[in-house]
Formats: sequence, C-alpha cells, structure tokens
Amino acid sequence: MAEFTCIEQTGFGLANILPRRGASADMLGAALGANIAPGARASHGDGITLLGTAPGQWLAYAPAAQGGWADTLATRLEGTAGVVDQSAGYVLYTLAGADAARLLQKGLSVDMSEAAMPVDSVVVSVIAHIGVIVHRAGPATFHIAIFRSFAGAFGHWLEAAASSL
Repeated sequence: MAEFTCIEQTGFGLANILPRRGASADMLGAALGANIAPGARASHGDGITLLGTAPGQWLAYAPAAQGGWADTLATRLEGTAGVVDQSAGYVLYTLAGADAARLLQKGLSVDMSEAAMPVDSVVVSVIAHIGVIVHRAGPATFHIAIFRSFAGAFGHWLEAAASSL
C-alpha cells in the first residue's frame, strides 16, 4: 500500500508578485525580510514563502492569512512590485509521505528525486493537462497549487496514480 497523505489546505494566502521596472530581487527581499534565491527556488521571509515561478516573478505563500493580507503585502512592496491576490483562485494541497515523490513522478516529466529536486525547489508544470506549481517543502513533503476549477480533475488523477503505486 502506498504511503502518503494528501490534505487540502485552508486559510492560506497566495499572491502573485510582479516587480516594477528597475526593481531587483534584492529590493523585494529587503521589503519582505527575505534573501531571495535565484531561479525556481523558495525563499523564506517575514511570515511568507516566495516561490520563484518565472524569471523575475514570485508566488507569495502565507500558511495562515487573514483577510486583506495581500493588501498588507502590497503596502510593504509599494513602488517596488505589484501584488495580485490569488488565494481564492487556487486550491493548495500538502502531499507528504514516503511515496509522495514517487506519486508525483507518475504525472510530472521532471526528476522528483531529492538529488535533482532538493528541498525548496519549485516546479511549474502540468500533471494530466492540469497546470501545477509544486514546491518541495521537505524531504518527503510537497505543496501543490492548482487552479480551483481543476481540483476535481486533479483528485481523479491522484486517485488513479495512487492505485498504481
């Protein structure tokens, strides 16, 4: 039997951060209390994790966000970056356990071994034609963000993939 758990997260906050022209990662990091790692990596700051999703773009994640958290984030980044709250648009899962990477490997065309994808790596890809953002939060723990409208389809894929482990 496969060893993993998949839990839908609640109460989180997600927001796209798009720097203004001339704003550097160092400027964003200073405003957010983070040393922003280059590339598709997670950087941890003052109560948030920044997921590198594209060159010069990040998805901010707060595990426990109160209403208006993205407005507070926008105030901290005023003049440096635009902030767009995405919390209601995504479903966020935590997939954890000894078989979590093997399970994701069934859908991703990315090497999910810890050697190739160490802790705090980020992958923006697709699983069964569903756009996903995958963050390796720990050796056997992954956060998976998908558009809310694809949650049912992702659940079907997860069930089918798990049954073949």
